[in-house]
Amino acid sequence: MRCLIFGSAKMDSYDFLTEYDIENSYIICADGGYRHAEKMGVVPDLWLGDGDSGCVDVVRAKEIKTFPARKDFTDTDLAVEEALKRGAEEIIIAGGIGGRLDHEFSHFCLLKKILDRGAKGYLVNEKNEITMENKSFTLHKNGKNYVSFFPYGGAVTGFSISGLRYSAKNLTLDCGMVQASSNCFDDETEAHVSFDSGYVLVMRACD
Repeated sequence: MRCLIFGSAKMDSYDFLTEYDIENSYIICADGGYRHAEKMGVVPDLWLGDGDSGCVDVVRAKEIKTFPARKDFTDTDLAVEEALKRGAEEIIIAGGIGGRLDHEFSHFCLLKKILDRGAKGYLVNEKNEITMENKSFTLHKNGKNYVSFFPYGGAVTGFSISGLRYSAKNLTLDCGMVQASSNCFDDETEAHVSFDSGYVLVMRACD
């Protein structure tokens, strides 16, 4: 199952969401993320939050779960937990980047949570797609041609790239260095990334 979670960060357009087949996705709104669903004319499957966004009185959703303002988890974290409990294998968080930096970084943490629970997570907006990997993977060329790789939570060992403009072999990506940023596709349509250990943030972007 694919789950689309709406966070409350600003999005100027929703056209990019057609890439993620939202019509066949389970939709969760994390508190103020409801405003995005409302603008799109979408009735979410689930709304949850503490209501501090001020939209709780106008929410229309198939299911509503409210939480106290003083709690140990963010609204987006609660939304991710609900998605995982309901069997999501892929979780798309739209409206999770481009706002407050503390919120944005917390969502990087949620990518690790999703990955550790056996699912795949993405943070997306009009110009960016961010995911996390803990084993070797293949990238396919798309409209977001720039690709950057960063270690998360510790060093990444044995890091190698083929199929992008700049190749690499057996690097150690360290958290105190920037070694694999702003790569891109040229003639190849897929790239292969391998590594021995660690967590890799994969950031794809367009101008």
